[in-house]
Amino acid sequence: MVTSDTLMPHLLGTFMTRRWLLITTIAALTVALAFVVVQLVRGQDSGKEQTEANPGKAKPAASSPTDEKKNSDGPVPAGYLGTWSGSVDNPSGHSTRELVIKQGTVGQSVLTLTADGPLDNGASYHCVFEAGLASEPTPNGPIQIAPSTVTVGEPMSSCTAGKATTLTLLPNGTLSRETPETGEKLTYTKTN
Repeated sequence: MVTSDTLMPHLLGTFMTRRWLLITTIAALTVALAFVVVQLVRGQDSGKEQTEANPGKAKPAASSPTDEKKNSDGPVPAGYLGTWSGSVDNPSGHSTRELVIKQGTVGQSVLTLTADGPLDNGASYHCVFEAGLASEPTPNGPIQIAPSTVTVGEPMSSCTAGKATTLTLLPNGTLSRETPETGEKLTYTKTN
């Protein structure tokens, strides 16, 4: 038979066991939470390490050929990304070129070229070309670009698909686009 004298130690023992279980659970959850916080902080520090590897050194300009960082979305070095402008003068007059380089993987379109200028007959042309990334570049480049295709041609007879080209950032911050097959080069200045 259970009396109050025998029940009290039994209840006290059960209470202490439950209390100990609660304290153990809280301690385990605290350790688990601390582990998660440490992992999150380490993840953030890794990102800082990539962008602030040498805090004592001045960071190179975005268009610098020594920019060894890649945009996290793909293999094209960050210094190449953006809008570049160039021009060509020939007997028909002054023609402009706008080159836009975006991030992408091998085979994806990473280059858009818009060409505008006068024709021999006094009219003008407007051509838009696209070209894909031919191979993954090294962190400094150069970048190998596949042959281009015409996406807009006004008139279409004035716009001819281009050959494979190589993009190289030059020490003065400009961009050289060369057609290795013909040796033709055009230099672009970054506008955005």
